[in-house]
Amino acid sequence: MKMINRSVQLSGGNKCFVRCPGCYNFFSNKDYLTKDLLHFLFELKERTGIPKITMAGGEPLARWDMPYILRNLKKMGYRINLDTVGLSLIKDVEIGTNKIVNKISAEDIVHSVDIIGIPFDGSTDYIINHFRRNLKVNEIIRILEELSLKGANLCINTVVHKNNIDDIINIFNLIKGYQNIKKWQLFQFMPIGPGGYKNRLKYELSDEDFNSLEKILTSFNNTSIEIQLKSRLNRKNKYLLIDGEGIVWVPQQNNHDYWLSEDENNERILLGNIAEKDAVNSILSLLVNHELAETT
Repeated sequence: MKMINRSVQLSGGNKCFVRCPGCYNFFSNKDYLTKDLLHFLFELKERTGIPKITMAGGEPLARWDMPYILRNLKKMGYRINLDTVGLSLIKDVEIGTNKIVNKISAEDIVHSVDIIGIPFDGSTDYIINHFRRNLKVNEIIRILEELSLKGANLCINTVVHKNNIDDIINIFNLIKGYQNIKKWQLFQFMPIGPGGYKNRLKYELSDEDFNSLEKILTSFNNTSIEIQLKSRLNRKNKYLLIDGEGIVWVPQQNNHDYWLSEDENNERILLGNIAEKDAVNSILSLLVNHELAETT
């Protein structure tokens, strides 16, 4: 059985409700076919035993058949982390001109996943909109309340950058009262991908500044929320990504156990496409070869 030493991060598609300027994702005008995705992930489970999939951006709940996809992944035995802005759980959402994503049943989603990650990057609309366009604090609160009523296990995801690092305590004060929030992940902004690299000067935060949060967060130890600090170094070379077109890739990063300026780029290493014949074996072989090359 071949093993994967990376977390699998799957894009839910090419649509997004907020289009963060610092996004790492590669978007296209072509979406993968559901049957190709399910076949690939079934084979991946069979051949690697990988336990978990993270379904992430582009916005998963902008895809009309996402509840069907999630139900089938659950039947395959995957633990599923769903990272979503969540707007379509509380209202119809307009994307672009005359494109509407209809409100979706929160109950359908909750029963198909293990934990739902919701972004919370600031205690005010102004701070949030530094990174996530057109997202409001009151909308996030409504989403958390809706999901809490349905009994969801929740995770808060905060991208920490130089415009919100002084607001972390205020974010905590907004989330600490929700018993359904099991975990709070604070990610140091990582300047990779088209948006992340292009706009790195707007967001990039030094390792020293990010690590300074550890002292602040120890003062929150009276909470039942598990708090995790995730630096860019901690996440370097840790992901296998599948974009909305079905392209499987890894970021172009060196194998040193420290962060270098060359790790900041908008390049990626392409391993294949989920629609290709014998895609799982081919992609795993290329991944192993890439990782061996990096260590020699």
